[in-house]
Amino acid sequence: MRTKTLLLTAAALLAAGITSTQAQPVYSQNVVGYASVATPGAGVNYLITVPFAIGVSNGANEIWPLISPGNPSIPDGSLILIWNSATLTYTTYQSDSGSPTLWDDAGGNFLPFSPTLPVGQGFFLSPASPVTNTFAGTVAVNVGTSNVMVLKNAGVNYLVAPAVPYAGAVTNGTLATGAGGPCLFSPDGVKGLPDGSLLLIWNPLTLKYTTYQSDSQSGSFWDDAGGNALPAPPSITVGQGFFLSPANANYNWTVGL
Repeated sequence: MRTKTLLLTAAALLAAGITSTQAQPVYSQNVVGYASVATPGAGVNYLITVPFAIGVSNGANEIWPLISPGNPSIPDGSLILIWNSATLTYTTYQSDSGSPTLWDDAGGNFLPFSPTLPVGQGFFLSPASPVTNTFAGTVAVNVGTSNVMVLKNAGVNYLVAPAVPYAGAVTNGTLATGAGGPCLFSPDGVKGLPDGSLLLIWNPLTLKYTTYQSDSQSGSFWDDAGGNALPAPPSITVGQGFFLSPANANYNWTVGL
């Protein structure tokens, strides 16, 4: 899965020559951008996320709209699988440019709604043919603020992604504010990600997960699945989802900008 990302502040957009239609330009703290996420294998399950706020609700019909009548931006028959951490099951939806909402249920029946894919939620996408997904929208966290995701239950697998489209080592970031990276680490074993928490990263080529364990005593703050200290922490890319299983209840994952 390859990604290409661009982030621009409102001020940068104005400097580039994009002007406001208002007499007095308004400078917001929002950041806009796009990410191109390639899913090149037909029928292959890719674990991804929508890294931006798109449209009104982040509905799948807004994320993948019709380019023109009969010309969908995602191939008909593509599947998305949304994880339910309470029931430990997936709900499957099919893309269908002939449906009023552009989506069907698993049986091919028109849906009266379009499934939503909010920022911070991971999901599986199985394209019916190779496609590059271009996600364009607004970063869900304003400049100078943070998002707190509460993972309530210990040992439960949550399918998640950072609320800000960060890439790189999962230990990047400032623990207090979550700014600068995914911020999945615990320097003292108390604050941050609890020791013994699990991170599962999917490989669409091998159809397997690689499991990592958080460990404040490791130099990288991470061990492999066998408890051996890793020389470097795992990394993620923009548009990538993953499973996170906190060792303690009510883990507050803070990600800021």
